[in-house]
Amino acid sequence: MEENLKYLILGYRKHTDITQRELANKLDVPLDIVVALEMGSFRYPTERLMTKIEKLTSEFDRNNLIYIGRGYRIRDGMGPYFKYFLRGLQKMKGMDPTELEELPSEECYRAIGSIDLDEFEVLHAGRTLES
Repeated sequence: MEENLKYLILGYRKHTDITQRELANKLDVPLDIVVALEMGSFRYPTERLMTKIEKLTSEFDRNNLIYIGRGYRIRDGMGPYFKYFLRGLQKMKGMDPTELEELPSEECYRAIGSIDLDEFEVLHAGRTLES
């Protein structure tokens, strides 16, 4: 789970629509710990913190939270190139970009995050398509 911890934390926060500060309060940790968890730079969380995270996310499907977090990170990381990512998904997976963009944001993030492809390969595929 630790390899997907950053996506789990971000997905939980986006799904529950809370701020990083609110999540820090729920976990009883400093704000910078939540920021580091979401960035993936907090590599060795304590057992106590992991227990709190597991308890906090236990009422949700953790895979969905991970997909939401990963999808959000992909969307955010692509910035203005996200349109090429969507085109790449169409080329590589047959997914209609228009349908994805019309989904509510959480469902769109979940769909994108659940795709088991390297996002930069998808982006490259989308950029090489003829307009």
